[in-house]
Amino acid sequence: MKKSLLIAALLATYSFAYSAKGMVTYKKLCSSCHGPAFKGAAMLESEEWREMFDNSAQNLKNIHKNDKSATKKINSGYFERRMKALRDFMMNNARDKGVVRSCDGLNCG
Repeated sequence: MKKSLLIAALLATYSFAYSAKGMVTYKKLCSSCHGPAFKGAAMLESEEWREMFDNSAQNLKNIHKNDKSATKKINSGYFERRMKALRDFMMNNARDKGVVRSCDGLNCG
């Protein structure tokens, strides 16, 4: 019984940190400029990511305002629909969250 609880807890933690929806969103919108997903998430600490996404990602929009391609992506309906998943992925894999993940054969970039 204890072993199955431990496995369930590890799987929940693994899937929460990897957040497939957030990772896919990052790959589609951010990776062309910021590189692999876990490297991109490690650019800031979790609190800094939270602040980037506060107020409908206003700080994120301000930082990218001089880049037409990035602005178009951030103002897209896709970004609006996936913003929470992207924020969660970035916060859960931020620099202050311990070991920064990298390619593991399943989730690269």
